[in-house]
Amino acid sequence: MELTKEQLQKVEHYLYVKHITYIDLRMEVLDHVVTEIEEIMRKENVTFHNAFATTKQNWNPQLKETTSMFFGLGFCAPKIVIQKAKKVYWKQYVFLLASYFLPFLLLTHFKFKIENPTEYSSFILFKGVVVLSFMAFIYMLIFRNYKIETTYGFILKAQSLGAFTGLIVLAMFFTRLRELNGINIGMFCSYVYMTISYFHFYEKHKEAIKKYKIS
Repeated sequence: MELTKEQLQKVEHYLYVKHITYIDLRMEVLDHVVTEIEEIMRKENVTFHNAFATTKQNWNPQLKETTSMFFGLGFCAPKIVIQKAKKVYWKQYVFLLASYFLPFLLLTHFKFKIENPTEYSSFILFKGVVVLSFMAFIYMLIFRNYKIETTYGFILKAQSLGAFTGLIVLAMFFTRLRELNGINIGMFCSYVYMTISYFHFYEKHKEAIKKYKIS
């Protein structure tokens, strides 16, 4: 039993109200919801109205707006979006933590220190990498397509606070740094990796928009 055009519009409106506007999830969720409604109508021999009401009860927990410590309590989305975002982001999150803690613990263990590192010409390389990372981060932050929502765009939104980390690293490396140690090298490595991670999801966001043929 297939739904009519008017019934489909009601389902689409329900998902819109529930903020299922993420293009990489919208059609998939719509298909699941419509299939469930049709199945209930066929098996239980009930009207669309009753089948739709039952389906909404089943789906409401998955579509409820929620937050996650994983991305920060200031970023909310439907639960199904949060779950997908976690699934695609957790490896990057682990690598991000490792990019700070591994150099920090290793260098601290061996009591690595360089006094007055700004006096060394090789320190210019650190400065160059920090500047390039910050410029790349800001470019992607400004030119990301904000009009179209994807799960990857949600991750980017949560990661955008990393720009403040960049400001801290910039300030650290462009003042007279008295000592190069595990702490500031760990911050340097984590920010560079953060930029790489942001670029990864920036490209995924663009690919999702292209895949679903939305300009």
